[in-house]
Amino acid sequence: MSTARVLWLIFGVALALRVAYALAMYLIAGPDGLQSEDSGLYLSLSEIFVRYGDFVRPVEGGLVPETERMPLYVIWLALHRMISGASDPLFPSLTQGVLDALACLVIARMAALFDRRYMLPAGLVAALNPTQIVVSALILNDSVFFLFCCLALYGALLWLRGPNWRAAIVLGAALGLGVSTRTMLLPWTALIALLLPILALVVHGVGVQWNAYPRLVGRSVAHMSLVVLLCLAVQAPIFARNLGTYGSIYLTSQGGTHSLLWIAPLVREAADGTSHEQGARDNNARFDARYPVPSENPFEQSRQRDALGREVLSELGVGAIAKAWIIGAAINLFSPAALVSPPMRALPRTGFFSAPGETKLAKVRHFLFANDSPTYAWVMLLTGLGAIAFRLVELLGLGLVARARGAASARLRRASLAVLLMWAGYVLLVNGPVASAKYRLPIEPLAALGLAIVILALLDWRARRGASAAHGQSASR
Repeated sequence: MSTARVLWLIFGVALALRVAYALAMYLIAGPDGLQSEDSGLYLSLSEIFVRYGDFVRPVEGGLVPETERMPLYVIWLALHRMISGASDPLFPSLTQGVLDALACLVIARMAALFDRRYMLPAGLVAALNPTQIVVSALILNDSVFFLFCCLALYGALLWLRGPNWRAAIVLGAALGLGVSTRTMLLPWTALIALLLPILALVVHGVGVQWNAYPRLVGRSVAHMSLVVLLCLAVQAPIFARNLGTYGSIYLTSQGGTHSLLWIAPLVREAADGTSHEQGARDNNARFDARYPVPSENPFEQSRQRDALGREVLSELGVGAIAKAWIIGAAINLFSPAALVSPPMRALPRTGFFSAPGETKLAKVRHFLFANDSPTYAWVMLLTGLGAIAFRLVELLGLGLVARARGAASARLRRASLAVLLMWAGYVLLVNGPVASAKYRLPIEPLAALGLAIVILALLDWRARRGASAAHGQSASR
């Protein structure tokens, strides 16, 4: 099958599934079937953007710049509102399905950089991926962000294959647009700009004359400088606004809230079982007592919240932090996508830490068998076991890549795999204890590659077995 037909097949399957799922959720639950916790905020900001033509939010007495979110996804929603003239979430949900289908094509292309035969199975695995299907229908910035993550990873692997300006432009532009959607990509930009030249020396430097090394290093540094400049150039309006208005070089003022009301309470929950909601309330009360008159500068307030969040974490200790990060990573890797779906989230249920029981085993027993919603518990159990099985199979596939032997091609495959593995580690580290199936979305390209390799290996084994049996029958005649 030609490359064009393979890509059209992947795109068609992916788009059909995403459109069907979005329409089904809309028919079952209406607009609420396409929304999650932050959806209302994004829709509200997009309405304000259309009305005032600026990235602002209303406060008593007027408008102020919106500093807690990046603007790209809000602009994306605002474009839909301007085209349709309505606030209904179905239109952007369907177009996000198109974006996610395009992400499947990027994943297929990425897999083909390892081996041309990986393209079709990797693309179809992505097309059938429940996490991508479910999240793409939600009015959240995850799907837009995911496409830019895929393009950035593809650009990095393409550059590593043969350092060139075109791949550097793809990488820099994708990172810039990704940061404009979610700032967690900004540290990765600096990391990948340092990492890729080193890996390029490993891949392309073996056997090269010593006098050629300065040229290889110089070209790599020039390319990565362009990557960083492109990424920062996209953020220039936000940098200029925040510096001029608030005297801050940060892109958003969300860091303090994240630290005080998410990270610290989740670490406490892992340490002593206090629910996240209660921990957040306690931290808020502590903040109000320490700062009875909060600063009008949102970045100064973020700094204060972050300082108190770090203080709470230091009181909880390194052990509790490590435990929370491990739990968060496990949930992000193994939690089933079904739990993110709005109809499942709407089911009444008792959280694990709120479940009665003197021991963890008693809590598990009550959570699964005496929950307010046995349906939720059993879906989580069965789909969770399936997710664990898939992760193990994907790990086996990645091991097959790591065992590749040979000359330059083997070095390239291993270096490319190292980029994807470091990306996965980075995502898990940044997310920390903040856990959900949707937070593992950025590392799904690695999972698709691993599963595709195992599928192809099984097909090859079956073909060899069939050929061997046919040869045996022929010899017996």
